[in-house]
Amino acid sequence: MYTPSYIKRENQFTEGHEYMTSRTPVVKGESVGYVGYYNITSEGPFTGKVFTPKSKILFSIKITNTKESSTYVELATAKGKKTDLDYADPILSIIEVTVEDKRRGYFLRYFIQQRNDVNGRIKEIDKKQHEDLLKTDKGMNPSFYKSVVLRWKITGPRNDKLNRGIISIAGIEDTNKRTVQQKEFSIKGLLRSFANRFLEYSEYDPVRQNTNTDIKL
Repeated sequence: MYTPSYIKRENQFTEGHEYMTSRTPVVKGESVGYVGYYNITSEGPFTGKVFTPKSKILFSIKITNTKESSTYVELATAKGKKTDLDYADPILSIIEVTVEDKRRGYFLRYFIQQRNDVNGRIKEIDKKQHEDLLKTDKGMNPSFYKSVVLRWKITGPRNDKLNRGIISIAGIEDTNKRTVQQKEFSIKGLLRSFANRFLEYSEYDPVRQNTNTDIKL
């Protein structure tokens, strides 16, 4: 299984508070989840120090307050019904601009926000999570989250070049600001979150010139 270096994690250890080996939730105060070594691939966390054909997939730990609620989840799952615990939690995306992205001049970015909270935190996720959100049988709960896709410009002049008042060459900062303004109709607060950040991942980005740390919403 190919996993990009910025995603792959090996020789990780958990004491039982992060993952479990099944979707059946653990009861609070009575037990813990999976204890031992694990590794992270492009498909998620697996058992073992490194990924092998014998590695088993791990699920984010889900804790219920009582045995009754745990039993309910088991029964609902057995009948093919989904509960909130069946859905995944969002994982913040780590951006890595590729040579192909730079050659193309842009790349796609994906953002989510809770549907029931217009002031909720806006989070950046990866393409796979965005695609899974559009489905009903996997990923995050589509009834709980909404998403947008931004075509993020990273090459060209910093600002628009005008010829008699008409844009002849689109600039990075101005183009990205227009893109975010358009998506503001889908996710309120997106424009505010991007204030002074329309040059991210371009050669004009002052933050990337001084550090290798990616900024997340």
